Amino acid sequence: MNAKVEPLANLEYRIDDDTLRVEWALPSQNDLSVKVSSSVETKIIPNNPTSYKYGVVKVGKEYKFTFNAFDKEGNMSTGRTIYFVREGSSSISNLTARQVDGTKKVALTWKLPDEKISKIEVRYDGNKIELPGSATTYFLENASEKVYTIGVVSFDEAGNSSETVYTTIRVGSTKIAFMGNAATYNEFLTSADDDEIAAGKWFFETYPTGTYLSFEDVKAGANLAQYRVVWWIRDAQSPRSQLPAIALEETVLSAMKKYYADGGNLLLNTHATNYLWTMGRMKANFNTEIEMGGGFDNGDTWHINVTIGKVHDESEHPMYRELPYTMIDGKKCIPLIGAGWKENHNNIWKDLCGFYGYSNGDENGYLKISDDNQIKILGTWDGINDYWMMANFEATPILNSKALPSLLALVLLSGVRIMARIPIRVTLRKLHIMP
Repeated sequence: MNAKVEPLANLEYRIDDDTLRVEWALPSQNDLSVKVSSSVETKIIPNNPTSYKYGVVKVGKEYKFTFNAFDKEGNMSTGRTIYFVREGSSSISNLTARQVDGTKKVALTWKLPDEKISKIEVRYDGNKIELPGSATTYFLENASEKVYTIGVVSFDEAGNSSETVYTTIRVGSTKIAFMGNAATYNEFLTSADDDEIAAGKWFFETYPTGTYLSFEDVKAGANLAQYRVVWWIRDAQSPRSQLPAIALEETVLSAMKKYYADGGNLLLNTHATNYLWTMGRMKANFNTEIEMGGGFDNGDTWHINVTIGKVHDESEHPMYRELPYTMIDGKKCIPLIGAGWKENHNNIWKDLCGFYGYSNGDENGYLKISDDNQIKILGTWDGINDYWMMANFEATPILNSKALPSLLALVLLSGVRIMARIPIRVTLRKLHIMP
């Protein structure tokens, strides 16, 4: 530790509702930055900062934040560390907002904590709606076509509040489409891969008002803006793992890019996930591992690991919320397919940390991957304990998008005949559609 930079002085903090606010006095040097290190984020604050804020601070969670000043030569001060636990009510969980199909009604649902709750508050657009402590639903009638950020707060019998649990929903069209390479759905049923066909049948059984959308339709100028979600699964043997030529044509590609940039949601499965790079949404040229061969008998159970790097627990992501998990080597792992016939159809990205010059277990590598690409890694193979690879991930909204588009790339949910009934339904719920 180099002592050329003095430590921060007069460091004080407070918790203001959901937000941690920290202030300090800088040493006398110029051109200082402050490094914030904690279990929830690592951040560099440039340009002689004197404050920091973080939220949402959760009730009952132990927090530790360390603050180091450093100069442009990299000389770093000793750290100043704060520890705290926020007191208050237990929070609700499993908060979901869904737009009822064909209406402008938004249905909010949540699960109550185990402790006695005196009241619930639903907060949005400056409104605070007070509900009984037993409430688990709320309906927003005649919602405007816009993006809503909705928070739910619970209060214990002493009147102490929980942290705010948030969800976001864009109210608009509820039409959804299933995309295929064939010109018509009937042709799709006779020409597609068996897993793709199983996915299509499940889709129309579950969402009978859904639409089949072909790339020919897109090329002919179909109105993509009417669709809340477009789902494309491409899961087959070589050479069909390559993207179809029509999907690469400029007319089609431009239309799909515009759909996403204007707020449309894409759900991409297996080999279709490569379209993220074709569209330009993903730019990092990560190494890939693509499996597309025939099937085989196997006695193992294959899982998705949803505790990324053994640190980031994604089991509460709406895509996984209804799925049971088992603990494997300290990780929550969701079983996908048991002993028997399997098709090892993968399309994963690997050597992620190495791409940025970090070791596989370096938390800074995880942060770089997430921040540079604006993604959330949601799943890996069940034997992965670090940040070497990713399979399922969500590409979050980008700054020049008009609304809240999401791109969900699902590699390890490709066993459609076995698992589609739960994960694909809850994935579409993530995109705010109620069948």
